[in-house]
Amino acid sequence: MRKGHLLLIFCLCLLNSSAQVALHGLYTPVQLGQDTTRILLSDYVIDEEISSLSLPEGLQNISTNPQELVLVGRLKEKMSSLSFNHQGKTENLVLVKPSAQAVEIKIPRKAIGKKKELRLIGAFNNWNRGSAPLKEKGKFYSGTYLLEPGRYEYKLYLDGQEMVDPANPNKVSNGMGSFNNILVVEGDSIKPGGFAVSLDRQVVSVRRIPPAEPHLIVMWNNQVLASPCKRSYPSSCISQIPEEAKKIKRSYIRVYSYLGESKGRDQIIPLEYGEAVSSAEQLDRSDWHNARLYFLMVDRFKDGDSSNTMPVKDSMIHPKANYYGGDLAGVDQKIKDNYFQNLGINSIWLSPITQNPDDAWGLWNKGKVTTKFSGYHGYWPISNIRVDYRFGKSADFTQIIDDAHADDLNVILDYVANHVHINHPIYQNNKDWATNLYLPDGTKNTEKWDEYRLTTWFDDHLPTLDLRRKEIVDPMVDSALFWVKNYDLDGFRHDATKHIDELYWRTLTKKIRALRSEPFYQIGETYGSPGLINSYISTGMLDAQFDFNLYDAAVSAFATGENLEHLKNVFEAGLATYGYHHLMGNITGNQDRARFISYASGDVKFDEDAKQAGWDREIPKANKQAYQRLALLHAFNNSIPGIPCTYYGDEIGLPGANDPDNRRMMYFENWDTNEMELYAKVQELNKLRSSELALIYGSAELFIDGSLIIIKRDYLGKTMVSILNTSTQSSAVKLPFEIEGLKRINKNTKTIQSDMEYLGLEAVPGLSFHIYAN
Repeated sequence: MRKGHLLLIFCLCLLNSSAQVALHGLYTPVQLGQDTTRILLSDYVIDEEISSLSLPEGLQNISTNPQELVLVGRLKEKMSSLSFNHQGKTENLVLVKPSAQAVEIKIPRKAIGKKKELRLIGAFNNWNRGSAPLKEKGKFYSGTYLLEPGRYEYKLYLDGQEMVDPANPNKVSNGMGSFNNILVVEGDSIKPGGFAVSLDRQVVSVRRIPPAEPHLIVMWNNQVLASPCKRSYPSSCISQIPEEAKKIKRSYIRVYSYLGESKGRDQIIPLEYGEAVSSAEQLDRSDWHNARLYFLMVDRFKDGDSSNTMPVKDSMIHPKANYYGGDLAGVDQKIKDNYFQNLGINSIWLSPITQNPDDAWGLWNKGKVTTKFSGYHGYWPISNIRVDYRFGKSADFTQIIDDAHADDLNVILDYVANHVHINHPIYQNNKDWATNLYLPDGTKNTEKWDEYRLTTWFDDHLPTLDLRRKEIVDPMVDSALFWVKNYDLDGFRHDATKHIDELYWRTLTKKIRALRSEPFYQIGETYGSPGLINSYISTGMLDAQFDFNLYDAAVSAFATGENLEHLKNVFEAGLATYGYHHLMGNITGNQDRARFISYASGDVKFDEDAKQAGWDREIPKANKQAYQRLALLHAFNNSIPGIPCTYYGDEIGLPGANDPDNRRMMYFENWDTNEMELYAKVQELNKLRSSELALIYGSAELFIDGSLIIIKRDYLGKTMVSILNTSTQSSAVKLPFEIEGLKRINKNTKTIQSDMEYLGLEAVPGLSFHIYAN
């Protein structure tokens, strides 16, 4: 084995303190570019004034602009940090060296034919069908791509059709009735070892797991501290938590690691007044790692005030595409009924509530149904600051927030910035604010999600705003800030994130942090590669996005019991990209996908148009096995890093094909046995998640053993193990690691053998989950 070093980086960062000078307490590590990296100081310090910049060996700043750094060169180590002085204090920012390498992909011409315009589409170019064609090179079509080590899915795109690469037998089901090819880019052969963290009062000790030799960077409030290491085997490195930490209710230790050219896992430990949080009871709703999120579509949740139930009067609108009558009063009633608290939820995400049009728009004319649509969903704003009268009044929204906060619940609002409805005064008075509907070749620039990501329109009646222009960004950010200034919101879910330029996100985030001292959670929606998704997550932009790649892999695995290795690969790719303690959203479903349970039951097929299925036939309640499979998905989301997010109705197995059939009216009475059993399992999972620090902050490893998915979480000596059986048959358990004293703590699964019968575990029945703790 080649010699290498394991670097452990401790980061103790401050939140909720008057001494905090940065916009965000926990600086996210900066992934350096291959050649040049631009760092905006406004992402970190409000006044953008720093001095005494010190860069690690191999880098230099070539910018003459005092408000930014432009770094060139190459780090000597995989990870390091820069330092600067701000208001008399030294702060540090962790930097990560890129490991991208040139990879040539060659497709035999004889398998394709001559003079063909062949494209490669995949995770590395966001499945962009408008990407540059491969070049003819001798007997091959060839393309060279700069790729980080990892596993990439791709296909060929030829004459408007997708096809697999005939020269690559390595492929995996894409969960939609066909296959994607797999490209593996190998990294450094040296892999980081593990480490164990312990705290004794204000002393932090890290013991490295042989054979790696650790190096440490210790930080407090983004300031580097000394971290001497003992000369022992295995060695430990000791850091002293500053006395000032005793004055701060919540601060954090973070640990990053690398070995050679490979980045390892990281660890986060919350502190309370300078000592490690030892019980989940010390956490509150501002501790976002402990969030359990519930997404509800206001119109389809509960009608609490029949006086505002006003469907659009247009015979062209099918009832499924019209208003049902759900409103803010209905949401508030369920808060007062303790529905969310009883389920174990502590954060509510509301669909957009801004005013939408009063008439019919759009068109569906496939299959058996032709219909137009109302704006019941809230994503067609004709005002960015006015509550839609069909949902209630401003006072109703204020009441929801007040009642939620009284019960220790967060409220997140879905906000639409990318586009407006064509009748919005913003567009009517400023049509030059929109991007062009037509491309230079005369074709419409609609639904070109990746080819023209920042300019494409979602439909003819939904102009995309050109948020690359500051004169448009500033007033649109002010519209979003209206909700921050006038309501005590806890966060935003941002629609269509990848279609909006970074200028908007940085401007919005900077202004929010100037208004709010407490954490304000922002999560985005991006369909694309992990790299594209992660490009919007940083100290100066968003806190997280929904991990749709993981969701797609989980749907395939849990609905069918197949492709488990693919799920493991996607899971590990996410950890490598977003970190081991990210705040990504792990969903059970959403308003744009067919219901998981209907895939699991086979009532919706993976290879069919799920929207058309919902129009052409009635999707029934699922079978019992499908409810069990949905429970496994809930168990998975509650066992892994990130924020588990329940789409309304998934706690009882509401069925449905895609939009709008996945948006049926929620009901709270007359549940059958399958629905009640599923609800009980989800309730228990949420409460386990909220009470076990290892499930909230623990390091994570995932193993596959036949039909079993085994997830191990470790936190300060406490271990949690979740075992999910995706087969219909009982499976014996043989753990790939040794842990003493494991006992099962979830009770909603019947056992086949008694606890501790062998290896401390019982066999796991088919389509069930067991969760253990030591």
